Amino acid sequence: MQFEANRQDPYHISERLHRAIQSKALMLEIDAVRDELAASAIDNPDQLRRQRLLIQAQRDEAERLRDFLTRTSVRPALL
Repeated sequence: MQFEANRQDPYHISERLHRAIQSKALMLEIDAVRDELAASAIDNPDQLRRQRLLIQAQRDEAERLRDFLTRTSVRPALL
């Protein structure tokens, strides 16, 4: 049996884990929007820079989670 380096089998995860990851990605996106709104009230340039870094980190993590979900397959529930 030969291993193909370019072929990636999907991760098999439970429906519950899939929903939890989706929920976390959504919450990160919502938090980023809220933090963007809060950034409009920040006067300190250093704090504003940190706020923008936080917003970008939240969006990056949400994207990473969603990318992971595209490489997954939901396991059928055991009865």
